[in-house]
Amino acid sequence: MKFVVAPQTLVSGLNIAAAGAASRTPKPALQGVLLDVQKDEVILSATDLEMGVRVRLTQVEVEREGQVLVPVAKLLQIVRESIDESMVLEVEENTLHIRGSDSHFSMYTGDPAEFPPVSELEGDSDFSITGGTLRLVIDRTLFAAAKESTRYAIDGLLWNFKGDQLKVIATDGRRLALTNAPVQNSSGGQADAIVPAKAMHLISRVVDDPEELFQVKLLSNQLLLRSPRVTVSSVLLEGHFPKYEDVIPQDCDRTVRVAAPAMLSAVRRSALLTSEESKAIRLQFDDNKVVLTGRAPEQGQASVQLPLTYDAEPLEIGFNPNFLVDVLKVFDDQEVRLSLKDANRPGLFRGDNDDFMYVLMPVNLS
Repeated sequence: MKFVVAPQTLVSGLNIAAAGAASRTPKPALQGVLLDVQKDEVILSATDLEMGVRVRLTQVEVEREGQVLVPVAKLLQIVRESIDESMVLEVEENTLHIRGSDSHFSMYTGDPAEFPPVSELEGDSDFSITGGTLRLVIDRTLFAAAKESTRYAIDGLLWNFKGDQLKVIATDGRRLALTNAPVQNSSGGQADAIVPAKAMHLISRVVDDPEELFQVKLLSNQLLLRSPRVTVSSVLLEGHFPKYEDVIPQDCDRTVRVAAPAMLSAVRRSALLTSEESKAIRLQFDDNKVVLTGRAPEQGQASVQLPLTYDAEPLEIGFNPNFLVDVLKVFDDQEVRLSLKDANRPGLFRGDNDDFMYVLMPVNLS
């Protein structure tokens, strides 16, 4: 096996492969990357047995075909530090040699036969989605997924595919994010799947070109996503996703309108004087303004006043400032519509249209 490649080309592929490999495992093959050198391309494969990735590198000069299995983290370190315009990778007697103009690294290799197969998308897909749309879906939902695995079914995101629409929902029990996105080349079918959060993180690493088209297939126990450049596979989570429709408030009678950047700044400033024990800020809405207050015992108090659109009865409510920051960042420069009922009911955040919504439970201020 022997090929020539630009270091930056190999680094881009190894970065994705490293995200798909296992970080801790008694099986060395799962911490490795399989380089499959073919006639006019090199395919990098990595897996932790729950998810897998295959990256195709076509900007290579292949001199001899073959396969090699090496630790992905160490190979990435070596290639990343290269100062050459091109480097040569060659296998001789179970050793991978990496040569540059002034450097030579030799790595002991594993047995490619010990590397488990990584699934490919075969046959027709259920739908296609652009990289730009997929990126928007991930940015709008992944932050709200559960960070711990104690509640297994919500340690992932619900994908609801129906017709020409994909709905993705994430919740950690204290907040819920929901977004709708258009899809292309739909099979006309429908499917529900709970995709692990770590698989969504891997997909976010894969998405680069907003115009790149990804084919998606949802099987009974597996998600497959493929573009001409990369394939991602992941097992699906078992269990039942919470009935998210019941959480979305329908009876809000107070509406706040405010520019997201201004609200984001006010939340961040008022949260500077809060403590881990009382991680909450008080929002007092009254007569086209809101006063945001943060208080930390033995430290002091912060107060920020912000003009906005609000003409309902005065209302005082508490929210976790970190959860507010998470969603306000998603809105970018949009105007945010915040619908409220009372201090004990969740708030509903929406943007210029209803393709994204965020539900946030209030915090007890007493």
